[in-house]
Amino acid sequence: MKNSKLIFGRQAVIEAVEASKTISKVFIQRGLNKSSAERLIGTLEDSKIPYSYVPIQKLNKLTPHNHQGVVAQLSEISFHSLEGLVETQQNTGLFVLLDGITDTRNIGAIIRSAAAAKASAVVIPTYGSAQITGETIKTSAGGVFQVPICRVSHLKDALYLLQSYDIQSIVADEKAKESLFEFDLTGSIAIVMGSEDKGVSQGVRKLCSHTAKLPILGNMNSYNVSVAAGMFLYEAMRQRLKS
Repeated sequence: MKNSKLIFGRQAVIEAVEASKTISKVFIQRGLNKSSAERLIGTLEDSKIPYSYVPIQKLNKLTPHNHQGVVAQLSEISFHSLEGLVETQQNTGLFVLLDGITDTRNIGAIIRSAAAAKASAVVIPTYGSAQITGETIKTSAGGVFQVPICRVSHLKDALYLLQSYDIQSIVADEKAKESLFEFDLTGSIAIVMGSEDKGVSQGVRKLCSHTAKLPILGNMNSYNVSVAAGMFLYEAMRQRLKS
């Protein structure tokens, strides 16, 4: 990682956040004095910027300079306001919400499909999900620059917002009773995808309007999450082109 994409030092990182620099993640030295990091943590949480505690060896590997136990990674993209997008596309929106997907390549592939389907936005949570990295950008084939990416504290926040605009949501679930092809996807809809091992969390699932499955004819339990997301997006696009 090039130093030009890093900011290090407690005060420097605080000032970068307050100057509205787009920061992907902040690494904080494990065991750092709480009082010295208190303002930094508060600033990060207020701005919904993810952070994690790491061994000092990781920080030293990121930069040879005096980092004071704090290194911030600048994001290569700008994040968008979900509320602003919903307000302008509440009748025709196509939103993709990703719950707990930790593989950057899967996220990149989903973003690529979302861009191809001209989705309104891809929404990722601040925690419990892979963030946008160089590998994500590469896998997306530039899709991250074609579709708005939104970051929220929790997907529940996004679903509450969508509900306030009467936007339905549909969870991809291989155990669902109804097939995806039975749903009308021509109106505003949010497609919710979960991780391959755990699926969509129960808390998020309870807030969703519907669950849908994709048909599987062979002796397989499920599709790769990026493949499944592409199929959901394609079906939504197919219905909209037809209507």
